[in-house]
Amino acid sequence: MQVTDVIPKPTIVIIAFLAFISFQNLVWDNEQIRKLRRVKKERERGLSINLGGGDCEWTEPKALGPDPQIFGTLLAAYPGSGMRLLWQHAEGLTGIEVGDDYDFSPDTGHRSGIIKTAYPNLEGIWSYGDTMDQVILIVSNPRWGIPSYHTMLYEIEYAPDYETALRHMHKLFTKRPEVQQWKKFRDHRFQEEVLLWRYFIDYWMAGGEQYWMDGDFERNGQYPYGWVNKTDRKIDEHCIYDLDCFPTAVLSYELLHDPVTGPIEARKLAKALDGKLGIDVIDEEARECVWHKVKEFKEQPDLDGRNRNPVKATEYGFTLAQLRYIKQTLIEMRNEYSAGEWEKNKLAQELVLYLDMYLEDNEPEIEEMQGYSSPTPAPNEEYIQSLHEWYASLGRGERYSRYDIEMNTTAIDEQNTTSVKGKTNSTETASSAR
Repeated sequence: MQVTDVIPKPTIVIIAFLAFISFQNLVWDNEQIRKLRRVKKERERGLSINLGGGDCEWTEPKALGPDPQIFGTLLAAYPGSGMRLLWQHAEGLTGIEVGDDYDFSPDTGHRSGIIKTAYPNLEGIWSYGDTMDQVILIVSNPRWGIPSYHTMLYEIEYAPDYETALRHMHKLFTKRPEVQQWKKFRDHRFQEEVLLWRYFIDYWMAGGEQYWMDGDFERNGQYPYGWVNKTDRKIDEHCIYDLDCFPTAVLSYELLHDPVTGPIEARKLAKALDGKLGIDVIDEEARECVWHKVKEFKEQPDLDGRNRNPVKATEYGFTLAQLRYIKQTLIEMRNEYSAGEWEKNKLAQELVLYLDMYLEDNEPEIEEMQGYSSPTPAPNEEYIQSLHEWYASLGRGERYSRYDIEMNTTAIDEQNTTSVKGKTNSTETASSAR
């Protein structure tokens, strides 16, 4: 006699149904347990939490202590060119508090993981030795990047040294200078800053191409030093002994900031960080959510603080001659990175797309100014001299003492035949400012 002959068929159906429900509950419970374990683990390590289905929860990043085993990532940007946005997204994706090459971030000490720098610009230093393993570069349109850099300098009182900068760090992203203050900086430093913006990108793209002369410890081309010709440049020793300086990713600030392209651009950042020893990146399904959470929970102060000021960022303009100089620089770079050894380099071609985008974005302003701009006036030597004195009074001009110069005379003499004059005559751009 079979069991089914004893148990009524309706009862068998009910038992089967209950068994099915129990099995489903078991599967559901196991899935919930796995999810709870994942959330617990993510909370413990400070990583933003993947809630599934494209949803996420923001958590505060945590600093990593010194650990030589953790894969080190260096975030590099010309000052004022989107570093803050880049490190905020790096923190959102990894849960790791990003360190600073000057240790401005609180309680950093000597730590591993992710470090931000403006090196080789004079605003950055190589303080991390050989602890970094890759570089991620972010670029921005110099039309806006250079004024942004000046605003940063203004906020920290044009600090000529670490101690002064540290005293004024709390003012960052809180105010904007008067337009006339910007014009003074612009007219005195214009060509140098455009060159430094360009050379910064060249340095990293070429794996550490040293554009400054030996002995120029600020890497700023100020008298008595100058820039080294492209054909005579060597590789920075840091990029020989400490780090492979070729970037693993190049991002655009403008695309990372935009609400449409931002999550897509952030994928490049996540890809460069994913799978690295000691670095946990949130699951791919939650990364777009993290981009939006970063925007919502980003660390303050931020640009929102500056935007409350009566002077708007759009008021920091350039003369027509200066805009044309920027345009020519972008064209030269676009042509350089489109040909020769760069033609099949994926990152170089991404950079070319960014440069083309900047050319397109800047063109309407040039066309508008061409319609009403007056001819360039004759050079005003008195104005140029006043700019020189003003910049020197800030402690940022004539930085090399006689002792420094005499100590480095040999290095200067050896390179004079292979360098171009560092302090260019900015007569045309300065005199056209007013």
